[in-house]
Amino acid sequence: MEYIFTSNEFEICKCVKWDDVIEKINLESSLLKHKLLFHENYVPTIALHTDFYPETIQHAYDEVKAKRDITILHIYASFCKNAPTFGRHRDNLNVLLVQSIGKMSYLFDDGVEVQMKPGDSLFIRKEVYHNPIVHEPRVTLSFSWE
Repeated sequence: MEYIFTSNEFEICKCVKWDDVIEKINLESSLLKHKLLFHENYVPTIALHTDFYPETIQHAYDEVKAKRDITILHIYASFCKNAPTFGRHRDNLNVLLVQSIGKMSYLFDDGVEVQMKPGDSLFIRKEVYHNPIVHEPRVTLSFSWE
């Protein structure tokens, strides 16, 4: 299977707090470790990549780590509907997306659109094209492994 959606799989991941996300953003921006995704007329999406995990983010990481053999966590924070993303793309690693705050959709080349709410997860096999769509302010946890 190229992707697998699971509804409400991760309860603790639903408890990530904006305060902890902002703390992570502040640290990574001070170290110039974050990435901004820009699109004209929209607030940028912030991609976070360090292994600094404030309290509720650490709890979310631990919940997923207990169920999956993950090694990498990237966090994507958007502050408005239709915020910029990487657009249609494919990853070179398998990814497990876990929705933490807000709602997102992922559109696949086969025409399927998977809608996610907090606690939902979506496994996407490496090299599978997908297009993220932001529906509202959101935090998405993107786990992968080597």
